[in-house]
This record gives sequence, C-alpha cells and structure tokens, in this order.
Amino acid sequence: MPGNTSGAARYTSHAKVRALTGIDGGTLREWRRSRGWDVPKTARELRRVASEPVAAPDALVRMIRGWERGDHELSERYELLYRRLGMESTREPSSREAGSDDASDDARNVTAWVAATNTTDDAIEEMDHAAMYLAEIHAQIPARKVLGEVLALNRDVHTLLRTGRQRLRQTRRLLQVHSRLMAHACVLLGDLGRAQAAREYGTAALSLAQEAEADEAIAWSVQAKTARWTGGLVEAAEFARRGFEVSGPTPTKVELAYREANAIALFGDAPRARRALELAERTAEALSVSTHNASIWSFPPGRQALFSLSVALHTGDATSALDAAKSAEAGWRSGAPKVLATWAQVRAGAAMAYLMLDSLDGAATQIAPVLQLAPEMRIETVTGYLRTLDQMLSQPRFAASGQAAVLRQQISDFTSAPAAC
Repeated sequence: MPGNTSGAARYTSHAKVRALTGIDGGTLREWRRSRGWDVPKTARELRRVASEPVAAPDALVRMIRGWERGDHELSERYELLYRRLGMESTREPSSREAGSDDASDDARNVTAWVAATNTTDDAIEEMDHAAMYLAEIHAQIPARKVLGEVLALNRDVHTLLRTGRQRLRQTRRLLQVHSRLMAHACVLLGDLGRAQAAREYGTAALSLAQEAEADEAIAWSVQAKTARWTGGLVEAAEFARRGFEVSGPTPTKVELAYREANAIALFGDAPRARRALELAERTAEALSVSTHNASIWSFPPGRQALFSLSVALHTGDATSALDAAKSAEAGWRSGAPKVLATWAQVRAGAAMAYLMLDSLDGAATQIAPVLQLAPEMRIETVTGYLRTLDQMLSQPRFAASGQAAVLRQQISDFTSAPAAC
C-alpha cells in the first residue's frame, strides 16, 4: 500500500527467528550423516530420548529439514535432545548444568519447553496491528489488492504456527489473529464472487477461533454472509443466530442480529423477520454501537440502516425501506463514515422501494449516481443489488416503458463490465 509504513509490512523486522544455540544447519546435517541416519530416523531417535512433549513425527521431520536448510534455528529444547543422542554442544554449559542431576535436568527441560519461542511478543503485536490496519482500509482499497495483503499476512502467521515453537500464550494470540485474517479473506472472496473459497475460509476462521477459545462472533458472521449470498437463507439465519448467542458485547453481535432478521425476511417469513429486526434494534441501542469506525468489523448506522432497508423490502414495506434509506443519508451528512459499497446498496435498495410504489422516476434518481461508480466498485455485494433491481424492471408492468429499458441497459453495462484489480 503506497505511502504506508505502519501497516502490514511493519511486523517483518520483528518476526525473524532468533538464534538460540549457534548450531548451523550444515553441522546438524553432517552429524546426522556421520551416524548413517536419514531424516525420519533422526526424528524417531529425537522422540525416543525426549522426556517432554515434542512435535509429531511428520512435523518433526519437516522441522529437521528446516534446521538443516537454515530456514530457522535450533532451539535449546531440541538442542538438548541432540546432546542426549551424543552431539557435542556448541556452547559451554553453565556450572549449574554441569553438576545437575536428572531430576533438575527434567525440570529445566520443562521450563525451556514452556518458554521456547520462534517469535516475540512484539512481532505478534505488529501482526495484530497489521491485521487491524487491513480491516480499517478494507473499504478504501480495491478488494483484490486488500485480499493479496490479507493472504500474505495470513501465510506468515500460519508459518509461525506450523513450526510450533511459540510460548503457549503466544500460540493462542496467533490463532486469534489467524482467525480474523481468515474471516477477512472470506469476506473479500465473497465480494469477488468466489463463493466456494469464501465458505472454506469462513469454516477455517471458526475452527481457529474455537481452538483459541476466542470470541467466535466474526467467524459466524462471515459464514452467515457467505451463506446468504449463495442462497442458503435458512443456513444463514442459523449461523447468525448461533453467532449471536455466543458473541460478546461487540458491534458484530449487533450485526449478527440484523443478519438473522435479513435472512428470515429473504426466506419469506415476514412476521418472524419483523420480530428479529426488533431484537436487532434493541441490541444496537443497548450496546451503543453507533460508531464512526469504518473497519470491516464495525457496524455503524449506515450498515444498520441497510439491513433495516433490506428487511423492509422483503416484507413488502416500501415506506419503511425509504425511511431506512433516509436515515442512512442523514447519518452520512452528520459525519458518519460513508463506505461506498454500503452507500451504493442503500441507493439501489431505495430504487427498489420506488419501483414497489410504481415510481420509475424515483428509482432512476436513486440509481443514477451508483452507475457512475469506478470499476473497482463492481463487487458482488453491489452488483447483486443491481441484478435484483434489474429483475424488478423486467416485470410486465414496466414492459412498455422506454425509461425502464434504458435503466436495464445501464445496469447491464455496469454489472457486465470487468472489475478493476
């Protein structure tokens, strides 16, 4: 991201693996070959002499190869195991080590295992900040570019976790960051029309949040969003309900309540949708989430109004839909963050409400500025609304209208043009 030095790239200077022992990869490889062992045999021997938990066989094989290639340094924990197999240490033992008995040795081994790490708290903090930065600029940068940054950071977090050499609390923190990055990728992939990949990332985000014993709200929310956009309305409502029940008092809890109401409305159960919308509105009021934060994980008034508008449209209440659109516009005029994708959906939704009231002029007025948006705004959440509007314009009652025909052609031109990268 041009001009930014405090975002996704900042953590890299802290994330380098620290040398703990000074044993280089060539030394490890030469020692192994002098024994006549291959890498799997070396892994079995290391596990045999271990008195504390070590990596699984396949993972240990990968770790040995990484040590020998110089990808990362050997920790004190595994250096001790090599010493037990007869390898000479490259550092002098302390006087305490020289005179230790087996019981003391075991106690120190456990302490070393708990404290062993291939990263630092500062590095993890920088990764967390980078993930938050990407969430904050989500709506300001083309989706494809943000996705590339999110996936790159996600791979770095995953690489650290796969080595399995963090302190236990660091592992939990990394799992939390990993979960949010996977959830962010899920949203971006959905915006770009890659529904199957979005589903897989959403499922992984939930698994990581559960493994970290963290708040699962975001992971449930992105799964509900993906299910809704792929037509799984009952599934979307269920995901939203489950997320709402386990969520802490965050903006995402409010979003989940609105998502459930919207999915139920789309399914066609108007009475239940209205009850769910009332719950969402009460939740928003109770949690005071009227925030000016434009992060993807915030849920400001404009987005709340969009969901209210959608519920109104799908329960046949055009007047309430227009009221919701006016509420969103009022919020933006008062200084609330104006995310273009949300604004475009509100305008398209208001156009639908005008069509329900048989006002082609009103619909045309609402949709005209949306059709002038830059190519990078041709994301699924916007084009989906426009396709629905086009379906309404195709109804027999508009068949003889030249204005409707012009609007349909403009919508077709917008939705069929390739999105910019």
